[in-house]
This record gives sequence, C-alpha cells and structure tokens, in this order.
Amino acid sequence: MNLRKNIAMTSLQVLRLAICVTFSTVLLTGCEKNPEAKQLLKEIQADYEAGNYQRVIYSIDSMRHYYPDAVEERREALKFHQEASLKMAQANLAEVDSALQTAIRQFDEMKPQVEAHRKACTATQEELQKFNELRAYRDSLQGVFNLECAKIKYIHKRQKELTKDK
Repeated sequence: MNLRKNIAMTSLQVLRLAICVTFSTVLLTGCEKNPEAKQLLKEIQADYEAGNYQRVIYSIDSMRHYYPDAVEERREALKFHQEASLKMAQANLAEVDSALQTAIRQFDEMKPQVEAHRKACTATQEELQKFNELRAYRDSLQGVFNLECAKIKYIHKRQKELTKDK
C-alpha cells in the first residue's frame, strides 16, 4: 500500500513537473516579452528619423526606467542614443564654432587698440572692461568647443567598441 502511494505521489510530481515545463516553454516562446518596449523603440526610431534627437534621448531614458528587463530593445535603443547624442553634439559644435570664430575676430581686432591705449595710459575703464569680458567670452566658448569635440570623439570610440563586440 505504501509502495502504491509513493508511486502515485511520484507520478503526480512528474505530471506537475511536465505541466510546469510545458507552461514555461509556452510562456517564453509564445508570448512577446515587452510589447510596450517594442512600441517605444518604434517611436524612438521615428523620432530619430524626424530629427527629434532630444526626444529620442528622453524616450530612451524612459525605456531604461520603465522597462529594465527589455534587454534587446534597450540594446537597439543604445544605437539610437549614440547617434542622437552625436548629432546633437555636432550641431552644438557648429554653433559654438561660429560664435567662437566671431569672438576671436572681435578680440583680435580690439587687442591692438587696447594695448596701445594701455601703453599710453589712456585706456578707459569701459574699454578695459569690454576687452576683458570679450576675452572671458572667447575663453568660455573655447572651453565649450573643446568639450563638444571630446564628446564627439568619445561617442565615436564607443561606437567602434560596440561594433567590435559583435
């Protein structure tokens, strides 16, 4: 009698195990893991193609926050993140470069006159203040220019690393 109970119990356990394995297989293969994340990825791609780079970055941050287990979608989104960041940095660099060239030209035009007035001790406080503000503005733009160049260089480096890993 005890032998029958043990065999029956074992058969019941085997049946439960078979049901669990079957159910898990159906769940893992038959269902889409993160349909919301896939939809968000499509929206990210559309925003990228439309040139909405800031929105791409925000959407990817949302994906990271709300769908941390959507690994494949996040891996795909990383490419868009890098490309959008690169495009934004390049646009910023172009604007900063233009402003920097103007500031350098203005500073270089003003410098001989201010130096001559300094030597002759005829430089006014307003003239010196404007000259120093222009120098600070030029130096600030140079710092932003260097930062954007470094950002672009870093993004290119990361893109190369990611293509090597594949």
